[in-house]
Amino acid sequence: MAGIAGALVATFAMCGPSAVLAYFVSNMLTRSSQSIWPAILQAALVPVSIGLMCASGFILALTTGGTWAAVVPIVGVAALALATRLNPLWMLIVGGILGFAGVV
Repeated sequence: MAGIAGALVATFAMCGPSAVLAYFVSNMLTRSSQSIWPAILQAALVPVSIGLMCASGFILALTTGGTWAAVVPIVGVAALALATRLNPLWMLIVGGILGFAGVV
């Protein structure tokens, strides 16, 4: 709605709080590396973070309207993410470039 400035504000609003929280939790975990609690906390947060990412992806997929032009890239990216250890950031960058170019 508000162009590039609106996109930047929306991105910061979505990613900023979780990034700040991850930074402070990471610092806390490195300071208390002799304790067993950091390992337990990390093991517990992995399925929670995976579930939250899947829920976010599902919500974004619902907004596409279910057209084939939208479903094919979603399924392709999900298959690529499951089949490889490719960093999801690269997929986001390629998706952003394709969206900016008007391809998808």
